[in-house]
Amino acid sequence: MIYIAVGCLTFICYAIFDLNKIKFIHKNINILLILGSAVLFLCTVAIIASNHSMRISTPLQWLALLLAFLSLILLIYTIFGAIPLKKTYIESNKGNTVVDTGMYALCRHPGVLWFFFFYILLSLAFRNKLLLTAALVWTCLDIIYVYIQDRWLFPIILEDYQSYQKQVPFLKPNMASFRNCMSSLRGKVIK
Repeated sequence: MIYIAVGCLTFICYAIFDLNKIKFIHKNINILLILGSAVLFLCTVAIIASNHSMRISTPLQWLALLLAFLSLILLIYTIFGAIPLKKTYIESNKGNTVVDTGMYALCRHPGVLWFFFFYILLSLAFRNKLLLTAALVWTCLDIIYVYIQDRWLFPIILEDYQSYQKQVPFLKPNMASFRNCMSSLRGKVIK
């Protein structure tokens, strides 16, 4: 359980990183994004390593591992590839613009979906109950974190965010947002 508790510190690092964009505006605080991610990664590895049965032997376990890997790729793409990397994570300033295409046409916080699927599928692949608990705890914290972003931080940090909130669902994609996502990924934006 200690790894789950330490992993929770990740979301504090992320929150301070976001607050830096509107309050402190200091480039050195941006390191908290990397630090928080490293803590989560190390806690995940420690939880997997602490499992006495790390064998993946059934086809369903292999499928879960493959889908977990796909979810991780989608998570990394969503967080670092689908939005302007330098403006989002390196520069500490207000006035960034909303990205409302691709993954961000699906829902306002698609990273939460891929995060959840990654950890749930990884816990199924390794048959690891502690990782399943971590998946649920960390996903709940992630939802709280993005709610705070959505409600109080992003309307200040991102231009025209209120309009984006009206057009794109918070976390649960709908058919219209799914179509917009797929169309924009193919290069056709539907408004």
